[in-house]
Amino acid sequence: MPFSHDVESLILDINHNVNTEIFNLPKVYILPMDQSPAPRPNPANFTEDTYEDETISVKCWRERITVSQKTVTANFADVTIAHPTQLRTAFSGGDYSLSKRSPGTRMAAFNNAVLAVNADFYNFRVEGVIVRQGKTYRKKPAGVDTLFIDANGDFTVMNDRAAVNTSYIKTQKIWQTLAFGPVIVLDGKPIKKLKNFNSIAPCGPRASEPRTAIGQLGKLHYLVCTIDGRSDISAGLTTNELAVVMADKKCSVAYNLDGGQSTTMVFNNQLYNVVSDGGERNLSDILYFATGVPESEWS
Repeated sequence: MPFSHDVESLILDINHNVNTEIFNLPKVYILPMDQSPAPRPNPANFTEDTYEDETISVKCWRERITVSQKTVTANFADVTIAHPTQLRTAFSGGDYSLSKRSPGTRMAAFNNAVLAVNADFYNFRVEGVIVRQGKTYRKKPAGVDTLFIDANGDFTVMNDRAAVNTSYIKTQKIWQTLAFGPVIVLDGKPIKKLKNFNSIAPCGPRASEPRTAIGQLGKLHYLVCTIDGRSDISAGLTTNELAVVMADKKCSVAYNLDGGQSTTMVFNNQLYNVVSDGGERNLSDILYFATGVPESEWS
């Protein structure tokens, strides 16, 4: 019987600790791949816009950017982690459900996120391929391009039908999937002709809306972006315009997540973006980045 991801993580952690003691190598912290909360970040390591310890660096900032003669407020977070298990997802209520939803700030606080954003609102629909923390919860392909995050923390975008038909999830050791879309940057270039996206999403790709995207910049190096929208000072962007933003920031791959009132960025348990339509929406899930350092080892 194959090992589960949490057992594999435990074995890796033991091996790293042994190597650390014998060869005097830097210690590697590996988090369990399950739905348990991550270690609590050290409050002393936060500034207004940054968090840093030996396992994670987060730098947040806001920009007024102009795309297609449209000026909006963009919120960015540049994140580098030491181990792939620090890129995590969480369900509202702590487990897979077709009905549970709660504010992103609440989920971020419960799971000890350094930085969190809304994910794909998986329980808004019944189709899609849903893998979280290495466990497959749903395997009902809808023919949409899905973001696959493997055990190395690397991003690949693939049609979910092809992934299921070729056993891609198992052979490539996929730890997370996000099934919203569309993919907006590939090979560092913005995609001009969008296809294979979730057509039932209320925030269509051609409308100016609040947006959330995540991109990969390099090995264990990521960029998160939210665009404020539905206001007089920031109307939002189309997904084509968001593609230009993410490509300009040097993402090799970038993927559009749920948007509209769902667009939520949380840093140090506080909203970092301006949520549209009067306040936070109850969400089904978040994507978040965590420290690997346990509280017992705070310096």
